[in-house]
Amino acid sequence: MRSTGEPPVSDAELVARIRDDDRWAKEMLFRRYIEAVGSLAVRVLQHRADAEDIAHDTFVAAFRDIDQLREPAAVRGWIMQIAVNRIHRRFRRRQLLRRIGLDRSVPSETLEACCSDDASPEVRAELALIDRRLRRLSAKERLAWVLRHVEGATLPEVAEALDVSLSTAKRRLREANAKLGLEAST
Repeated sequence: MRSTGEPPVSDAELVARIRDDDRWAKEMLFRRYIEAVGSLAVRVLQHRADAEDIAHDTFVAAFRDIDQLREPAAVRGWIMQIAVNRIHRRFRRRQLLRRIGLDRSVPSETLEACCSDDASPEVRAELALIDRRLRRLSAKERLAWVLRHVEGATLPEVAEALDVSLSTAKRRLREANAKLGLEAST
C-alpha cells in the first residue's frame, strides 16, 4: 500500500507490475482510465448500458493483452484504441440489428443530459440540437468529433485513439463539423 505523500506511479511502472500479475497495479490502471473510457463510450453510443459493457470489455482485453503493448508509457492511448475498436463493433452490431428489424436501442445519454444543472435553456437547446445532428454522423466521424470537442483530446490523441494519420483525423473532424453545421475549426 502506498502512502499519500509518495508521487504517483507512472503508467510504465503500472504496466510492468501488471505484467508481473500485480492486482494493485491492475486496479490503479483501471481507476486511472475508467472514467475516460466510460465517458467516451457513453457520449458516442448515447446508451449507458452499452457504454458500461464497452468499458468492461476494454479493460478485460487490455489486461489480457498487456504483453502486446510495445510502449508501456503509452498505455492510455492503447487503452483508448481498444475502446474505440469496441465502439466500432457496437455500431456495426447495431447496424446489422437495424437491418433485420431487431434494433430496439434508444439513446439514454445525451450531451444535454450530461450538462450541469445550472446550464441555461439556450445551452440545453444547443446541446439537444448537436445530439440530434451527431446521430446522423458516421461512427468514424462521431468518434473523432466527440474525442476532440467533448473529451478535449488533442489532434494527435484523436489520431492515436482512432489509429489513423493526423491528416485523416483532421479530415474526419472537418467532415463532422460540416455536417453538424459548425465552424470548420478542428
